[in-house]
Amino acid sequence: MNERATASAPATSANLGPLFDSLGLALAPRCVVHAEPASDWSVDHVGEHRLASGQADGVIAAAQKAVGDRPLSLEVDNAVPIGRGLGSSAASFVAGAAAALRAVGEDASPNRVYRIATEMEGHADQPAAAVYGGLVLVPAEGMPIRLPFHPSLRVVIAVPETTQPTHEARAVLPDSYERAAVIRSAARAASLAAGLITGDPDLLASAHGDEIHEAPRQHLSPEVGELMEIARRAGAIHTARSGAGPSVVSLATADASDNVAAGFKSWGAQVIEGVEPRGLV
Repeated sequence: MNERATASAPATSANLGPLFDSLGLALAPRCVVHAEPASDWSVDHVGEHRLASGQADGVIAAAQKAVGDRPLSLEVDNAVPIGRGLGSSAASFVAGAAAALRAVGEDASPNRVYRIATEMEGHADQPAAAVYGGLVLVPAEGMPIRLPFHPSLRVVIAVPETTQPTHEARAVLPDSYERAAVIRSAARAASLAAGLITGDPDLLASAHGDEIHEAPRQHLSPEVGELMEIARRAGAIHTARSGAGPSVVSLATADASDNVAAGFKSWGAQVIEGVEPRGLV
């Protein structure tokens, strides 16, 4: 059956510090895609956040990958900031693929869409959170796993006006690391995962200072360091670069989250709060 179809996927924050390419968190802003059969491929962007001239269009690329040579007319209403470390490409891949599959009457199961989006993205953390929602761990083997997110924790995201292309942020990462740095990273990753589940502030506090991807990227966006310091002074338990940046994700208790958000706003950043339990819809 061919029909007008709709799919949406959320923004995401990946890594949260030491869990590089392994952890994703779904956020409230969403990319919504409408698709219907047509005589030729077309795409119309009508949302708040639109691609700059010359940028590759992830929605139409994902739709074409999903349904092949069956042309569709696509409409994109995107509320996910682009180039800010909030998974805009993952959201466009997920929503684009799912809407296209639904428009041609094919199965758009979460697992199928996840595989398409991950192949396009090249890493699984943000596609996983965009598809399954909430807090998602990508294990070394097997499919993503939803983790419980402790109810005492609040998520506060600072979104600066500046942008940071993901390919540039990945290009500065070293090919190898010292053994001691890897050991420290493993300890931080374990502390972060355990702290997110238990809400233990000491575990979360010990997860800061990533050396695998945050330290090598520090020079790319000085605003990240400034925003992380603001979050710490305001009472955040843990703060980290969101994905490739320059957005910053912070975890705080309920009594400190307003202070963290106020600090970010005073600096001039947009603020996103809360975890989105829904993924692909």
